[in-house]
Amino acid sequence: MDKFRVEVISQTPNPQQVIYAALHQDYTENFVVDERDSWPCEAECGEIIVKRLLAGDRGHYGPLEHPQIIFNCGYFPHSVMQQARTHRVGVSFDVQCLAADTIITFVDCDGSASKTNLSKTIEELYDLWTNGEKAIRSRSIRGRNGEPPGEYRRDSKQTIRKMRLRVLNEQTGLFEVGHIKDVMCSGIQPVYKVTLEDGKTLECTTNHRLFTANGWQTMKDAVGLTTASDGNVVSIAKNSYVMCNGLSVTEDFYTDKSWLEAQITKGLTTQEIAGLSDCSIATIKVWIDKFELRSHPVKIKSVEYVGEQMTYDLEVDGEWHNFVANGLVVHNSLRYTGNQFLDAATGKKDIEDIFYLRPVDYYTDREGKKYYYSPEQRQQDLEWCLEAAKRYKIDFDGGMSEEHARGKLPFDYRQHFVVSFNLRSFLHFADLRNKKNAQLEIQKLCEMMWPHFENWAPDIAKWYTTTRLGKARLAP
Repeated sequence: MDKFRVEVISQTPNPQQVIYAALHQDYTENFVVDERDSWPCEAECGEIIVKRLLAGDRGHYGPLEHPQIIFNCGYFPHSVMQQARTHRVGVSFDVQCLAADTIITFVDCDGSASKTNLSKTIEELYDLWTNGEKAIRSRSIRGRNGEPPGEYRRDSKQTIRKMRLRVLNEQTGLFEVGHIKDVMCSGIQPVYKVTLEDGKTLECTTNHRLFTANGWQTMKDAVGLTTASDGNVVSIAKNSYVMCNGLSVTEDFYTDKSWLEAQITKGLTTQEIAGLSDCSIATIKVWIDKFELRSHPVKIKSVEYVGEQMTYDLEVDGEWHNFVANGLVVHNSLRYTGNQFLDAATGKKDIEDIFYLRPVDYYTDREGKKYYYSPEQRQQDLEWCLEAAKRYKIDFDGGMSEEHARGKLPFDYRQHFVVSFNLRSFLHFADLRNKKNAQLEIQKLCEMMWPHFENWAPDIAKWYTTTRLGKARLAP
């Protein structure tokens, strides 16, 4: 459990004043905003809520549903996330998102991305994927189901699937062609603007994975980002480099390293360079390998909070699950978190970073019977988890889909997820999960959320601790 992490992504400012406003509006003829200057302070609002709303336990708890708090939870067993989703909360896992105006790079049949009509924002892609392309049905033609002539939306999923997406071969460092499997809307999320030293920018969530000089990292981990409760950046602790569109690094032909580097820096594909050099693509690749040209790293200059925005992401089909967004190489939506199992199987990651097993200790089952989870049994279970990861790799390498191969893995692989509560639903969650007979791991989740809740709504938290905490009552 020492790996578990809980952090606040965002929260409604002055939640007790928000609840007071909702409560007060119900009982006054005046418009409460007109009285804003005379509102009680946050602490006084908390006292009023406890006295007039909570202590009486007489219903009318709607005002509690206005403030919202959003947690980022990491390294918990999958079962905890599954249990959390059964409550009146918003839960999404491995949420990594891009802002609506992010430009996605596509290429033509020659591998060139220079044509402007190949560029699409991720919001445009989502609209086409979900609603179809706008088209006009002539007056003399009716639709298959008798639809009248005029403007309509024509299904575009197959067209989008055939579009040539620029993806990075992470082994060779060369750009190849991939295809979109799905386009998703991830809802309104806190978004940050990453600016590179060459002027490129990307607006994304803190946990969107970027391909850095040190491999795949979340934006937050890549720069060592620390944020305040309002989302604003407090500090950046690391100097980080992100791999960008065009391969690394800057006169005659392909046997001259500086000339070859210059073409790669321009973003030319191997096919385009071969055309300029009047030689084969294979020859160009040989010289690229000879010169050991790798992906183009650019230093991150700054990160700033730009507020909550509608966000989107792609799922990419094929071997390489990445794409180029605003010129940066980013990861696609990691729906099945399959790479971590491959890393465990090959020894790149410790098995306990991927799978969760309880510590050695004495435990009690649902019927109150005590048992001992011994070091020997735990070691056997770890070995079984490793064998399962190796089996996953064999199946995946053999062409089996991720979701199919994943069905053979132990259930409690570690899961990152984002969970949002309004204040009322948080109390409901704490009633049912922060009690002695709840699963230990979800109790730990509640314990780690609670200090954040106390800092956010202290007077309500104090009332709850005194009257309800651990008593398994249904929350208001």
